[in-house]
Amino acid sequence: MNANRLRLTELLQEHYRGCGWTVECRDDGTLRACGLGGVTWIGLPVVADDMREAAFSERLLELADERMPTGELCPLEILPEAECSADLHALLDELRLADRGHVEVYALAA
Repeated sequence: MNANRLRLTELLQEHYRGCGWTVECRDDGTLRACGLGGVTWIGLPVVADDMREAAFSERLLELADERMPTGELCPLEILPEAECSADLHALLDELRLADRGHVEVYALAA
């Protein structure tokens, strides 16, 4: 695994565990955290290489459309490395995911 992706994954794990939630690492590179009220949070670490993949846009759309057993959309939390943050924000705007309310981008500084 890319060292930067590993670092971002660990940061997301720490965040979710700090909230007292159970965290599952998936083979697709996402984290799933079971939060209050049974809400399933999807954590996605993003590195610059992801932005160059042709299928990355489709992957974001699929993750943003995942639903919990109750039918509600899962919150999607994205943690990009600094060098691709601006490109990620532009892509989210292009895909109209930035306006959907359940897709959030974190900054390392936060």
